Amino acid sequence: MMIIQVRERGGCFGSGCFGVVALAGWITAVVRDAMMVKWLWLIFDLVLAPLGAIRGIMMWFGWA
Repeated sequence: MMIIQVRERGGCFGSGCFGVVALAGWITAVVRDAMMVKWLWLIFDLVLAPLGAIRGIMMWFGWA
């Protein structure tokens, strides 16, 4: 006898919204730094992408 397990893939593109939110946060930080010509922050966001994503999300709330 064979048991078939079916998983419901929900959320944003099947793996949850965390990755989409992180990517949007990172893009926010990179674009804002490029527009404001903050080169040091832009390099920081590109080299340390996970921290850049957190910084971008913080920008949405006015914390950064």
